[in-house]
Amino acid sequence: YAALKRELDFNVHFPDWPEYRNEVTYQDIAERIVEENGINDGDIVGGSSLGGMVALEIATIVKVRAVLLIGSAMAKNDINTLITLLSPLAAITPISLVKTLAGKNESLVSQMFSTADPDFIRSMCGYISSWPGYLGNTDKVFRIHGEKDPIINCPPSRCEIVKKASHLLALTHAKECSAFIEKINLHLSGQADTRETAHAVP
Repeated sequence: YAALKRELDFNVHFPDWPEYRNEVTYQDIAERIVEENGINDGDIVGGSSLGGMVALEIATIVKVRAVLLIGSAMAKNDINTLITLLSPLAAITPISLVKTLAGKNESLVSQMFSTADPDFIRSMCGYISSWPGYLGNTDKVFRIHGEKDPIINCPPSRCEIVKKASHLLALTHAKECSAFIEKINLHLSGQADTRETAHAVP
């Protein structure tokens, strides 16, 4: 998230994934992140892709102020059907499949996976088809998404849409993501209203 960090003019903590300890569910990982990073009631959490799904699980553990999703899902039906169908075969296929779906962003996906524990990736991909999705208060969830995302379907409403963008928004469209975070920050402090139907970010 180096590019995104450079764009933001206020402090945001970017935690690493915790060391993998055979967790199976997104809630398992969320509990570890809450504990190891001191996340408390009233905090704002967010993430991209899998990180956003885990952020939603954090919101079921801690009374967060808001959840920011950057190219992420709120339900397993939001995720490409092929990935969901193949998730039980995660021990065999997930990384190569996601690289293929990422298309021209394959090198960025490879970079992400290069430092990730393969057992963690397999476990998290394998859980997709069992994930119940987010069942909490959707009014505190704010979303930005790439129009051409082949991995997680672009939401039809209540989401900022970045035209022609793919899945890895935080890496490929740091300025748009930064503007989105800044706007939500203003909204939460009572200085702006962001509740709109879907609209595009040029």
